[in-house]
Amino acid sequence: MGNADILTIMVDEKFSVLMSVYKNDDSEFFKTALKSVSSDQTLKPSQIVIVFDGPVHADIETVVFELQNENPEIEFTVIKKPINEGLAAALNTGLSECKYDWVARMDADDISVSERFQKQFAFLAQNPNIKILGGYISEFESDPLQPVSMRIVGTTHAEIVDMAKTRTPMNHMSVVYSKNDILRIGGYSENFGKLEDYKLWVDAIADGLIFANLSEVLVFVRIGNGFIVRRSNRREIKDWDMLQNYLLSAQLISKSKARKNKLYIRAFIYTPKWVKKILYKTILRKKSPNKK
Repeated sequence: MGNADILTIMVDEKFSVLMSVYKNDDSEFFKTALKSVSSDQTLKPSQIVIVFDGPVHADIETVVFELQNENPEIEFTVIKKPINEGLAAALNTGLSECKYDWVARMDADDISVSERFQKQFAFLAQNPNIKILGGYISEFESDPLQPVSMRIVGTTHAEIVDMAKTRTPMNHMSVVYSKNDILRIGGYSENFGKLEDYKLWVDAIADGLIFANLSEVLVFVRIGNGFIVRRSNRREIKDWDMLQNYLLSAQLISKSKARKNKLYIRAFIYTPKWVKKILYKTILRKKSPNKK
């Protein structure tokens, strides 16, 4: 089914959007992100759940107030956590307040394309066996119209399972999933460092949930100047090793594959930053069509 055909399908699905924001998030970036999943969408959510992961600046609260007034047909649910507990804990808290079974994830500084939800729920209407659906992302530094790369993921369940053996097979900020299924398998793990989404996909694969990705960009992702620095944090080795052991226990990979993956992350973390940039441009990401 082509994209044009998908857009002609009438969709009346009610769903929630789940976001988390904390004190270091830029209020203007957050406003653009929130607007992209509310005012700018061709298919609007029925509810947007926003978790304040600890105290936030007044500008963040002002953004929510403005967008709430701009979209009276959308119910805005704001949860204010007294302290910052991390993304996994914030998302688990927010999931409990989502009123609808279908939940769309969104990050506080990215931009969803205007037809994202219309395309995703039209696809789900035609494929009722799918419980987790994502898509490609386009990465940019300052201007979404000048992307630097794309993160391509497998589109079929088999391709997604195969990719999960080496790298996270879903772009978290692009995903729509069944809340009841996610809660049934335990939600986000709060002791897996920054790999809570990867671990969730492994749990879902082990449970037999069916995945898919649309073969197009659904979200523009802001990577910024600190992207490579964050990929050089040695603390990621511990998280990655823990994940490999979990993949092994889930019988998704072999012992030799686990060893190779552990060696890979060590080599990557200790690789000079200028080499990482080349790897992202030539191997780990697809060059944006706009870049020559």
